[in-house]
This record gives sequence, C-alpha cells and structure tokens, in this order.
Amino acid sequence: MNTSIKQSLIKQSFKPLFIDNGKGRLFALYFPTESPPKGALLYLSPFAEEMNRCRALAAEQARSLAALGYASLLLDPYGVGDSDGELTAVDWQTWVSDVQIAADWLVAQAGCETILWGCRLGALLATSIANDHPGRFRRLLLWQPVIDGKVFMTQYLRLRLAFLMERGLPKETTDQIRAKLAVGEIVEVAGYALTGKLIAGIDATRMTDLVCLNNHHSVAWFEQVAQSGDPCSAQSQRVIDHLRSYGNDVNVQPFTGPKFWQLHERDSVPDLIRKTNGIFRSWM
Repeated sequence: MNTSIKQSLIKQSFKPLFIDNGKGRLFALYFPTESPPKGALLYLSPFAEEMNRCRALAAEQARSLAALGYASLLLDPYGVGDSDGELTAVDWQTWVSDVQIAADWLVAQAGCETILWGCRLGALLATSIANDHPGRFRRLLLWQPVIDGKVFMTQYLRLRLAFLMERGLPKETTDQIRAKLAVGEIVEVAGYALTGKLIAGIDATRMTDLVCLNNHHSVAWFEQVAQSGDPCSAQSQRVIDHLRSYGNDVNVQPFTGPKFWQLHERDSVPDLIRKTNGIFRSWM
C-alpha cells in the first residue's frame, strides 16, 4: 500500500468500544493519534434527534483533531444511541455519572488531560460538570451551546404541540405536558419517550447559575452566525460575560454555515472545523 495512503487511513481510523457504567454498557467511538496524544477530548452529544444529525460532523472533527495530535472519545450516554438502557430509565445525574466514567477511561487510555467537548445540550452538560469539578476539567470546547435547560426543553416540547395540531388531536400546552411528567406520566415527543425526572434535571440547569467555573478554565465558545463578522446572540453574550466575570478565559468563535444540528441531511461546516482546529493549534 502506498505510504501516504496508509498514513491517511491511520489518521482516519477509529475504534468502537463499550464502557461499563454499572447499569450497562456505554457505546463510544475512540479516535486515537499516531503518537502519544497532546490532549484528549470527550464528546458530549446533543439531545434526541440532534444527536444523530451531528454524528457525522463530530466524527469529521475528531479525525481532524487526531491529525493534530488530540485523541477523541465520542460517547453515547446511557439510554440513547447505541448504549444500553432506555431513555425512560435516565435522569440528568445518570449522564453526569456517565461522563465521569468515560473521562476515567479516557485518562487511562490516553494518559493526559481530558477536555470536555459539548455540542448543544451536551455543552450545557459539559459546563455543568466542569463547574462541579473545577480542578478536573480545565478546558472546554462548546459547539452551539444550550445556555438554559428550561428554555431549550420548552422549545423541544413544542414539537409535540405541532404534532397534535397537525393531526387534529386535543391541544396541550408545554405547562400541561410538564404537569403530566411531574406526576409520573411518560410523554412521547418527536419519537422519544420522556420522563419527569430527566426533564426536571434539564430544566434546573442554566449556565448563568454556574459560579464555581472560575479562574483557571479556558472555554472555546462556537456559535453559528449569518455572516462573517456578526457577533453572537445577546443571550449568549450575557452568559459569556457571566463566565468572564468569574475569571474564565472565554474565546468566542462565531462561525458561518448551516445550522447543522437541525439538518436532516448531512452537510459540511468547513468554517467550524477550521476554527476548531485553530483553537487546538493555539493550545499546543
């Protein structure tokens, strides 16, 4: 085999694996480096169907980072994707525990610092965990972060409202859906069965409540904008200012391209990949 082709295949290789979390197996993809890694990233995925829409892009980024000397572990938390369990058996703390277990595996495998890489709701999870373990996760990579769990979940629950309306079924409000969840009912939204214990944990998590994330954290914040040079949203800027007020180094990186977490068909986002690579070159 041609040497350059072989080296290219090595750079793009990945290893599917399972990690035991005490309840079952967590599925993950490990993207190794050719030489001892400079750092290792743990990817925390978006919620529900957004997770599937972002898989290919996350893998593309992981391959690119491996070429720069950074290993990546792309995790399916318990109850979703190819991991064991059902979503109805999960709460927010289950996923917090999964991340810590996967981070332990990654440290043992790569032998270096773990960087939490969160996309959408995974970014809120990553930031919350770093807040609760300030000495462990000093660097965060956040792709299009969800900043308020309750606002995000209200938007997600509206998918059920649209479904009911399209079929002429009795109308509901998001407050009525939450009331059902609060008394133990399982509610299906966009094909996913939700429970009150999971939604309550998401609802209770907001970046502006995080006060232990301070001083020694480096945060790379990536947000989609319509045109090059546009700033982040006002809501995001308030959170960024909040994080900076506690001494965090927040590197804001607006990027142009499609809203990849909403796309049903795969599309590339070269500006996001290029700028993410740039962050890790600066961290070398």
